Amino acid sequence: MFVTIFNTVNTGLNAYRDKNALSHYVIAGAVTGSLFRISLGLRGLVAGGIIGALLGTPIGSLLMALQKYYGETIQERKRKDREALYELKLEEWKARLQFTEHLPEEIESNLQKNQSKDDAKKIEALLNLPRNPSSDKQDKD
Repeated sequence: MFVTIFNTVNTGLNAYRDKNALSHYVIAGAVTGSLFRISLGLRGLVAGGIIGALLGTPIGSLLMALQKYYGETIQERKRKDREALYELKLEEWKARLQFTEHLPEEIESNLQKNQSKDDAKKIEALLNLPRNPSSDKQDKD
């Protein structure tokens, strides 16, 4: 639970300021420590905040060093992932759009092909029907 609070505060500060800083880890540690000791009153709140800030400093330093070692920050990685996802969705959208552009033409050509066959079957069926008796009388007259 405390890790969740720490991460939430840190991520919120990173998103709000759009950068990664050691102060975000210190503030997140202070907030988490304060919330952990809030049940002990004002003195516990202050003490928890100080202890949390002191523990947040080395954790933040370690995480920032790891990010520097890997060559990109979490924000840069998330930005790259968002851009890659956007490009993927854009390509998918273009493919769907291209498919739908050709679909009416394909449907129309299929209808024309099937329509001529259907028309030939209907004509054949009409020719095979028995003649109308009234037309036979008129032919005789």
